[in-house]
Amino acid sequence: MVKTFFKGFLRELLLLWKDKRMLFMFLIAPLALNIVVCGAFSNGVVNHIPLAAVENSSTAQTRALLRAFDESDRFDVTAVLQSQEEAKRMLEAGEVQGIIVIPENYTRNLQLGQQAEVLVGVNSANNIVGNSAVVSVMQVVKTVSTQVAVKSYVAAGSSIAEGTAKVMPVSSILRPWFNPQFSYLTYLGLGLSGLVFHQLFLMTIASAFAEEKENGGILAGSMARRECMIHFINKMFFYGAAGFALLVLNIDVVMRLFGFPMRGSRADLLLLCGAFIFCLLGFGALLGILSRNVLHAIQWLMALTYPFFILSGFSWPHSEMPGYLVQAAQILPSTHFLNPLREIVLMGSGFERTALAHSRDMLILLGIAAMLLSAAAFAWKMLRAERKEAAEA
Repeated sequence: MVKTFFKGFLRELLLLWKDKRMLFMFLIAPLALNIVVCGAFSNGVVNHIPLAAVENSSTAQTRALLRAFDESDRFDVTAVLQSQEEAKRMLEAGEVQGIIVIPENYTRNLQLGQQAEVLVGVNSANNIVGNSAVVSVMQVVKTVSTQVAVKSYVAAGSSIAEGTAKVMPVSSILRPWFNPQFSYLTYLGLGLSGLVFHQLFLMTIASAFAEEKENGGILAGSMARRECMIHFINKMFFYGAAGFALLVLNIDVVMRLFGFPMRGSRADLLLLCGAFIFCLLGFGALLGILSRNVLHAIQWLMALTYPFFILSGFSWPHSEMPGYLVQAAQILPSTHFLNPLREIVLMGSGFERTALAHSRDMLILLGIAAMLLSAAAFAWKMLRAERKEAAEA
């Protein structure tokens, strides 16, 4: 039996080696795609948003306002115009992402001590660009307003400190924890990397079992039952061990390459990865066994990729989803891996937290259920293949 087991293990290695497509999808594609995905967010935040300014009356005050926008990291004033219609045309053509309109009475209102209004239009079709622009606009305008007000108090005889206190009687100190730069790479990188591996690993496992229905495969009906079951177990061990090693390697490379901190326990991270791989093994095997062929399995996975990510609660919180979707998300491995991964790595949380312990336990329970179902489906398909082979003989 031991000899049969090791022969089966070698069989899996040879099958993987012969199938160059599967070999690429299993060994190379996850790391390559993770580098591409995280590399796309490597700048972290949206900077240098192009703006068109409409300056109806050019004065020292209007130029100071435009200079404040242009000197900030978030904006580049790429055009100064006299026509609002021309600025709108540039916005609609995609040449700029925002418009600043400074009215003719801007300087006069400042000199009279009255409120001066500035119109800022932002293209919010892209929510990431729109949100970044809106927040940064408020910061720039607040800074300019404070400077103008403090200068007026200083001119009236107050000190800079007194003028600042009058303008801003209440100050705040913001301390963003775990992602101080509000980096989109920090926010999305780990989740997208986990999703890439999730889908490619499921695709590999499903393909490996779906291909066993072809001639010579363990679901083709031509092997003895005992040998088929040993090969079934071999597949699980082989892809489980290889998948765990590759997942840990992928996470480690992404963290080192893109500067993710490791604030939590590596033991907790390894345990989470092990539970995740165990769960994916069961679901991948079940999908491959029940699919008619490899293409059928891949089509299902392609259709479910984006819903898996959204329902995981990684990018959009479960608290803002309908209850029935939250309940459906509890049976998805991605739900119990992506958020805990981020919390262990970025926040330093561990399984002493009830929520993380629940996710770990759910991965194990879902894995056990999927393993039992895949074993039952395998036995059923094996018996059907045997009867079909016997009938044709």
